[in-house]
Amino acid sequence: MKKIMIATGVAVLAVAMIASAQGYAFKTNLTVGSTGADVVALQTWLISSGYSIPSVVAKTAAPGYFGSQTKTAVQAYQTANKIPSTGFVGPLTLASLNGSAVATPAAGTVCPTGMICTLIGAGNTLPATTVTGTVAGISTPGIAGTLAFSIWTTPSGVTAYKGQSYDVVGYKLQANASDMAVTNFSIDFNTRIWLYANSITIKDETGTVVGSVNNLNVSNFSELTVGSDYRITVPVNLVVKATQSKYLTVNVGFNAVSDRSSGPIVVTEAQVRAVDGTGITDTQTRGTGAVLGAEGTDYRTFTYQGSNVGQLVVTTDASSPATGLIQVSTASQTQNVVLGIFDIKVQNEPGTLQSLNVTINKVGSTGVTADRALANVQLKVNGLTYSASTIGTTTSFTNLNIPLKADVYVPMTITATIVQDTNGIVDNTTLQVSLPTAGLLGATTFNPSVIDATYNSVPNSSETTLTANAQSFTATGVNASNMASTVVSPKTCDTTLATCTQIYKFVYSLTAGNNPIYVSTNANAAIAVNSTNFSGNFATTTKDFSDSDSSQDDPNGLFFYVGPGATKTFTATFQASGAASAGGTVSVSRLNYGTSSALPAANSLQSSQITTLLKAVMFQ
Repeated sequence: MKKIMIATGVAVLAVAMIASAQGYAFKTNLTVGSTGADVVALQTWLISSGYSIPSVVAKTAAPGYFGSQTKTAVQAYQTANKIPSTGFVGPLTLASLNGSAVATPAAGTVCPTGMICTLIGAGNTLPATTVTGTVAGISTPGIAGTLAFSIWTTPSGVTAYKGQSYDVVGYKLQANASDMAVTNFSIDFNTRIWLYANSITIKDETGTVVGSVNNLNVSNFSELTVGSDYRITVPVNLVVKATQSKYLTVNVGFNAVSDRSSGPIVVTEAQVRAVDGTGITDTQTRGTGAVLGAEGTDYRTFTYQGSNVGQLVVTTDASSPATGLIQVSTASQTQNVVLGIFDIKVQNEPGTLQSLNVTINKVGSTGVTADRALANVQLKVNGLTYSASTIGTTTSFTNLNIPLKADVYVPMTITATIVQDTNGIVDNTTLQVSLPTAGLLGATTFNPSVIDATYNSVPNSSETTLTANAQSFTATGVNASNMASTVVSPKTCDTTLATCTQIYKFVYSLTAGNNPIYVSTNANAAIAVNSTNFSGNFATTTKDFSDSDSSQDDPNGLFFYVGPGATKTFTATFQASGAASAGGTVSVSRLNYGTSSALPAANSLQSSQITTLLKAVMFQ
């Protein structure tokens, strides 16, 4: 059954009325942030009727934008005409401006989405509505509803740093009888937030982004009160189901470079607009646009650490080594093994690095711990080298006096001296270095420990642990490097036999340790090949397998020889064939070698040690 709602006294819809005083028909609701011809007409009429809009009169602002001065003029008009003084030009104010609260809809009036506008009865001039559809996402057509709106308990007491993103305030939205489709979310700040930040994002409780504005600038904001109230409206796509709640969080992304000073920033007001099942818009506001009422009930404050407060940013350097297999010596210590590289930056002001702690943990069940495997651990910064005062799971560098320039990343390289591998003590040991950062503003301990020019400790912008890639040590094994794969010939097919072939090759280098190694001249014994994602039959055959230097290779052609500490490059060429429908990737999963000529394939380098660069794409 259709539900028909007849308006009496006040029009249900914001329809256009014929303005008796000026011949202009105001057709739409207007509020702060509105633009266009209706705003120009409104400002012109208000000024001509004695309601001041100074910036428009003085021509310091062009007409057509509904700002704080226009809102003040509208409030004055509403007070004079016994209309609630909200500054919002809605149905009551439109009717008054157009000369009558009961008038004939003007030609061209557009009904709200999901509604039709009709006239009830002959000569009846009151607009009426009948529900013919539903607002997108709403499952309660024809049902009126409202949205309860409140500040949520978290986040609270946030400290924000340059170059980072923070959740600064959260809100709870609860629908009553009808689903409520939220269309936009307005947030007021007590300062020009676009000078501090580059983005504002609205997320729901699952972390899903429901609205955002990026590349913030002055044009995104309305100055509601000069110097103290700035509003941004974020379009939102969200439906709060009837009788259910949603939680929205406002996230602010701060500029990496800013000249703003430190201090509190207040979210003074928020406003949410939502459409119910009848197509009527409900507007709810939390706050007053000023620091009034109770913190956490009417407004929320967070602290910005600006250009006059230093902060640390610590990251893993892009050149920190990949997972490696390090050759160690049985005759002497192995020097300058890089375990990891981290970058440190003091934002806003210069500082001095005083101490640093890293952890060096053993990975896996074999091998020895850091205190037994490492004779020394060094920190290299700005061309200087510092030795650790203690070595172990916690490795400390103390009594440092390393100057750090403001806003410049400085690499901190952690290197180690590996003990002489007598009796295989280090063989098959894997170690991994981590840098735990600690010490947000208000903490009592800091790592890394940095002071500013006034000897105050510089806090970190975040607390996390940075971990470099693991490094494995071997005395009897080999290093694999210069790994590459190349498709030699493109895929060619025999249409008669419905088969295809392709030639590809793998190239890699092996460096022997303290003992010679032997590689089988049989490619299938020297290289283990895996295939993945093939949809048809295929096979691989060896076309060629050779090394870069034939010195001391087996004269009978059984093995290639690599002398102690020497390097040879190997090239393996294969031909793959299969059905025309076949497709997939062929890759090397293992490189085999032996420690004697009698056992050319007794040992192997696994794929985790040679990376996935050894691969060729087949039949694609």
